[in-house]
Amino acid sequence: MSFSTLPFLFYFLPAFLLLYYLVPAHWRNFMLAAGSLLFYWLGAGTPASFVLLALLLINFVAARLMDGARGGWRRVWLALALLCDLGSLFYFKYMAWFLENLDKLTGIGPPLFRVALPLGLSFYVFQSIAYVVDVYRGDAKAERSLCSYAAFQTMFPQLVMGPILRLDDVCAELHARRRFSRAALESGFSLFVVGLGCKVILADQLAALWTELARIGFAYLSTPLAWFGAVGYSLQLYYDFAGYSLMAMGLGQMLGFSIPRNFDLPYCSRSISEFWRRWHITLGTWFRDYLYIPLGGSRHGGARLFWSLLVVWALTGLWHGAAWNFVLWGLVLFVLITLEKFCIGGFLSRHRFLSHLYFLFLIPQTWVIFRISDLGELAAYFSRLYPFLSSGESVFAGDLLRQLESFWWLFALGLLLATPWPRRFYEKYRATALVWLPLFAIFWLCLYLISTGAGDPFLYARF
Repeated sequence: MSFSTLPFLFYFLPAFLLLYYLVPAHWRNFMLAAGSLLFYWLGAGTPASFVLLALLLINFVAARLMDGARGGWRRVWLALALLCDLGSLFYFKYMAWFLENLDKLTGIGPPLFRVALPLGLSFYVFQSIAYVVDVYRGDAKAERSLCSYAAFQTMFPQLVMGPILRLDDVCAELHARRRFSRAALESGFSLFVVGLGCKVILADQLAALWTELARIGFAYLSTPLAWFGAVGYSLQLYYDFAGYSLMAMGLGQMLGFSIPRNFDLPYCSRSISEFWRRWHITLGTWFRDYLYIPLGGSRHGGARLFWSLLVVWALTGLWHGAAWNFVLWGLVLFVLITLEKFCIGGFLSRHRFLSHLYFLFLIPQTWVIFRISDLGELAAYFSRLYPFLSSGESVFAGDLLRQLESFWWLFALGLLLATPWPRRFYEKYRATALVWLPLFAIFWLCLYLISTGAGDPFLYARF
């Protein structure tokens, strides 16, 4: 079940909120856990739900055992929990890809292996790992109540696509008697509508551009249209994922929780490094705290920094998918960020205008690598971005004009909303009709587009 569907908007959400606020306050964690598991089962099915429940129980028990153990036993329970978490992630997400590439390398020819990837596995496994590691380090206390832990781990606003929570993010609210608040409900719903508009009006409509480029064939695009498509996909991906994150934050407010912001105007950045501090913030923070810093980070000289960055960005690429284009994407980001750390960071910090141009030139190209899984088609697309580097024939640039007729207003709106001004306006006037009336119109326009079948699945749901 997706947030941008009529069954969720008109059946699940109203029924859940009604029951959630009607039950006594001390039953709300149970209600949240039960409703979240129902939400997940409706969207992912029974086998995936069993995986979620199994890992939930394993990590809950392991953390409780760590909390009461000493010495080596704490490491044993941590290792067992991590083995189950990472083993599940490898089995469901990477095993088929690993065996396929092993066969290409060795010719052993292992049997065909296909298994469905449980919805949201990458997100809730990372959340589980953060929890047990925090308990092991002493940064968090093991949750004593299975019901409260299940509410934290399965909270449906962020279960399948993040943000990746830590227990400290919601611990106070989890153990408080969350009461009905009209102000929180209205504020949360307005934020939800903003996210819904980003998803349905912008991201889903921009998706048609990439569909059209694929229909034409990447090798037959003009250079202007190829660049137009790269920028279009950059905007589509942003409003798809940032829209979901805003909806998660809004739903969290309606339930009495403060879910952390996952995006902070990333396209206003001046470097690739800054961009990744603003994009998918909770994932970047996870890699920083549980991999980059333990590897040594920047504390032990240039060689250790280089190695830490290489591991983090290779694994960041793989986290997004079991395909070589994701590995390549992660390595390209590693190269760019390493150049910024060692060579050009000072120049970028001193030249504001040039640093923006540098960033806006590079980031759409990285998203092209992210988007195209077939390496041959990826090479064809880059041959159109840089036609002087290829031997292909030139293509008439008028093909861009045909796409501009359909998509110019989406680009204009998308670029405007990527700046700080709309957020400032919203925060200043959100209690007035200057915000409520447009939000009312946005909500009903979204309902119309969803009802006519103009919506698409969330892009990050497949990760």
